[in-house]
Amino acid sequence: MSHYIIGKIKVAAEKIIFLLIPLFFLLFFSFIFILNSSSYQVPAYVKFQRTPEIEEEAEEPPAIFPHLAHQELFYCYVCHPSIFSFRANVITHDDFDNGKFCGACHDGVIAWHVDDAPDCEFCHK
Repeated sequence: MSHYIIGKIKVAAEKIIFLLIPLFFLLFFSFIFILNSSSYQVPAYVKFQRTPEIEEEAEEPPAIFPHLAHQELFYCYVCHPSIFSFRANVITHDDFDNGKFCGACHDGVIAWHVDDAPDCEFCHK
């Protein structure tokens, strides 16, 4: 009788394992898909926000950041969170010239410098 019960337990365990392995893979790949798709919820272009003081003094509209173009070239961790936080950042030309934010790469060595842009409208659209 005990062999019969042990046999039933083995069959039940095999059925559970047979069901759990595909379920594990389904959950794992669903999780990976969700992680990848969430990175594309950022708009293709991000309009930089200004403080009221900067807005009053500004002669041109806020800069527009081509996020999608950068996303296609680089992994998120290249810029986030070391250069940009995941939240809104207030950015000035002084920051840019001191190698912060956009200026971390757009320094004339890694990528074109602000002085190399054809005109202000290249960023300020």
